[in-house]
Amino acid sequence: MKRLFTIIIALMSISVLTAQNVDGGANDLLKKVSQQYQKYNTLQFHYTLKTTKDDKTLGVSEGDFYLKGSKYKTNFGGQQLYCDGTSIWSYDKDANEVSIYEYDPDDDQNLMNPQRVLKDWASNFRAKFIRDEFTNNVQYSIVDLTPKTAQSYYRIRVYIVKTSLKIAKIAVYEKDNTIYTYSIEQFKSDIPLDDKLFVFDKTKYPGVEVNDMR
Repeated sequence: MKRLFTIIIALMSISVLTAQNVDGGANDLLKKVSQQYQKYNTLQFHYTLKTTKDDKTLGVSEGDFYLKGSKYKTNFGGQQLYCDGTSIWSYDKDANEVSIYEYDPDDDQNLMNPQRVLKDWASNFRAKFIRDEFTNNVQYSIVDLTPKTAQSYYRIRVYIVKTSLKIAKIAVYEKDNTIYTYSIEQFKSDIPLDDKLFVFDKTKYPGVEVNDMR
């Protein structure tokens, strides 16, 4: 779940890439994306994850994501993550168990920290403009992000709607030929999001086991 959230945050992280990490025209494009996303106070979207390997579909699943400053919430299958900027709750539906951790904005190892991931994104990847293409009458600009240090994946391909500068899809290419493709749907910005949304309410989960690690 931690890795999944990191990838979802990566969708937003393109907005902080700098000129020194881009080529092929990606610089101008990412600057425009940056200006667009920096205007948003809140974000909400639904996403579909398709997992394939060697041209075979291994599974399809769905989730939702919410972001408000340092606060976030995401659900995926039987997992839920909440962060109110002070604490992080990780809930496992199958086990009816929630673990609570302290939120530390200065913790470099905290992969669930959106501010940290946003800050370090540009220094960890190189970007390259690949091409423009039309799919279902929509024009997309495609940018590849390559990690500067060894990872389990070798490329993240990002699809940006050329007219709106919104991120529509991201594909993560693993070295074992597995591809994780996240499609962004029902994107909404600057909508009211109550702070209560980012706090785990144990009263809604009778009998939940609480592991407070703070």
